[in-house]
Amino acid sequence: MSTEMQFYLNKVLDEYQLLTFLSKILDLKIESLNYPDIQAEAFIIMNEYAIGFPMDITISYTKGVVPGKDHLSLARLLAMHYQTLVATDLPEEHPDKINPYCWCVAEPKGYLLEMTEDLSDIEDREGLLLNNNSKKSLTIVRQLA
Repeated sequence: MSTEMQFYLNKVLDEYQLLTFLSKILDLKIESLNYPDIQAEAFIIMNEYAIGFPMDITISYTKGVVPGKDHLSLARLLAMHYQTLVATDLPEEHPDKINPYCWCVAEPKGYLLEMTEDLSDIEDREGLLLNNNSKKSLTIVRQLA
């Protein structure tokens, strides 16, 4: 059984540099298809898109492995380190958590926002396109590490 975190980034990153950064921040050995590691505790899958956020990353780790950061803290760190927007799931306690079209977006300065997906022209679209007019401060922010 595995657990995962997913992020959409507003820029395409170098895979090896991202693996190095994530391994350090999460205090885990992380591998990918291009960079296998027999001692890895987590696996990263990266995809690129032509529309909206050009890259998504999914970090999967086995049950019992505890990453050094939760998904909101990691989104903020990624946004600040790479100076880009990073979208991820809303916090568990957020009232819109059950809405699959609502996202938490971390800005390069570390602020967390709520945004909804742009659902216009959704037919066969891959990737994440957010509605800029839906931007508002995240209403529930717990203490982040």
